[in-house]
Amino acid sequence: MTATTVIACLAAAGCCAWFVGAWFGLRTARAIPRLADMPRPPAPAARVPARISLIVPARNEAATLPNAAASWLADDDPQLEIVLVDDRSDDDTPALVDRLAAAEPRITAVHIESLPDGWMGKPHALHCGATRARGDWLLFTDADVHIEAGTMRRAVEIAEARGADHVVGFPDVGTQGLLLDSVVATFSRMLALGGRLWAVSDPASDAFAGVGAFNLVRRTALERTPGFEAIRFDVADDFALGRLLKRAGARPMLVSATGLVSVDWYHSFPELARGLEKNTFAVLECSLLRALCAVVVLLGVEAAPWVALAGDAGWLRVLGACTLLVGLATGWGMARWARRPLLPTLLSPLGTLLFAYVLLRGAIIGTWRGGIRWRGTFYPSEAVRRGLTVRRR
Repeated sequence: MTATTVIACLAAAGCCAWFVGAWFGLRTARAIPRLADMPRPPAPAARVPARISLIVPARNEAATLPNAAASWLADDDPQLEIVLVDDRSDDDTPALVDRLAAAEPRITAVHIESLPDGWMGKPHALHCGATRARGDWLLFTDADVHIEAGTMRRAVEIAEARGADHVVGFPDVGTQGLLLDSVVATFSRMLALGGRLWAVSDPASDAFAGVGAFNLVRRTALERTPGFEAIRFDVADDFALGRLLKRAGARPMLVSATGLVSVDWYHSFPELARGLEKNTFAVLECSLLRALCAVVVLLGVEAAPWVALAGDAGWLRVLGACTLLVGLATGWGMARWARRPLLPTLLSPLGTLLFAYVLLRGAIIGTWRGGIRWRGTFYPSEAVRRGLTVRRR
């Protein structure tokens, strides 16, 4: 077999991956409805509405917490409880949490002074918040997430009407320029495809999901699980919670919360690269070799239609052209579904190159350090690998 034949076969295989990705994208868009478009069921007249607890872990969030808190407090639901968990902050966050709690009776302030052995900071903060919360439903979110008034009650009412125990809401992600937006588009595409999101709601499937911005959980469903102690050393705490609930028999429901829930994820590409270095290295099981393989596959699939288009065989050029058209159509459809800017979504090569850089950078830094640093604490690679639950089936 000649080198030309090998390249043609690899290019064809990469093009096939694009078609599979298009099919996965279509299934994802069809399987996940928009929360804003879902009709609210009529509320029973004699029933007391379920109480909702919004649980917000915050570490050094003095810059983002005030505006986010203003969006939560704009919700006049008297059954809403807000649990603000200050997780060992060394900025003005502790004082800010106390001021908010003093001014608003629906807010409960929780302060964590130290991190127990065997825990990562975020799962421990979520555990502390859930322990203090009194709601029938627990909504885990972040300190930079904005939630429109009425959204939490809408989600709970729809979940109860449909018998769901876990509502995963995908938020609007603020636009921050072409470079950053193209990476966000690629990251979202990888999540949609790799996470098999269309299958999460199927009780027979082992697919699971979670989103840190909007993880709404029925308390009784959480109580049927081992709790946060089972995922106490997992970097991917949102997905790990989804896995925990699914394995305990909870019924998940995925929704697009665009227009109702929003977050400014990162404000620049360097900030995104720094922010994701722990996640990418941990999910790749702290392995530089895994990262290299992931980058080669990612770039190879991205380049496949262009290589095919430049091939000698007529069938290969046709396949490359069709693949690019399918890719453009898929990008356009996913941008519309996610309500993202079209141009960054269509600039797939740019986003993929930058995302590959983020993967490789995180792996190199993590290998050099011998672990990850998160929320002010260093965790060795071996401990991270043992604690990562989302890759275990």
